[in-house]
Amino acid sequence: MADIKAGDNIIWKLPDKGDTLASVLSRILAWKDPSWKARSWKGWHEGYIVKVLDTGEIVTSQAVNAKEGVCAVTYSDVAAMGDCKIYHWLDNPDQVKIDQYAAEHNGDKYDVMAYVWTIITYLFNLKFAIINNKETCWENVSQFDRCMGKELQPEDEMPLISKMMNKLEGVK
Repeated sequence: MADIKAGDNIIWKLPDKGDTLASVLSRILAWKDPSWKARSWKGWHEGYIVKVLDTGEIVTSQAVNAKEGVCAVTYSDVAAMGDCKIYHWLDNPDQVKIDQYAAEHNGDKYDVMAYVWTIITYLFNLKFAIINNKETCWENVSQFDRCMGKELQPEDEMPLISKMMNKLEGVK
């Protein structure tokens, strides 16, 4: 993780306990997706790196929760980020474009209902996305990557952590 850079995608580990919605959705994923069930390390929360400062601090963009929405979260160093994986997804990250995108979306509201739509589309194999001015962490990263020119999830599908991780890791 020493070579992290602006534009990298970050995925934090699925919490072991305490997040009922995450547990329920993860069980549904495991039931329908063998690749998810087979994972020993399951990610859940996502963000992207906005910049790495000369001090070693790492500024990220994350859709945190219903109260805070999308905001900048700064870590003192890589170790402070906790149990996460960092993916170099973008081919040619443009710092100016990353800064602009993060600034434009900082303060966006959190999309609580997206979880309901994600579960429905996944359970019934539906292909649609609800586009609004609210974002979950999955939507935040998916839309960021698309804007940067390298789509992670199709625009007409609700973003799903299992599909995102598979694509980032080159799993078919």
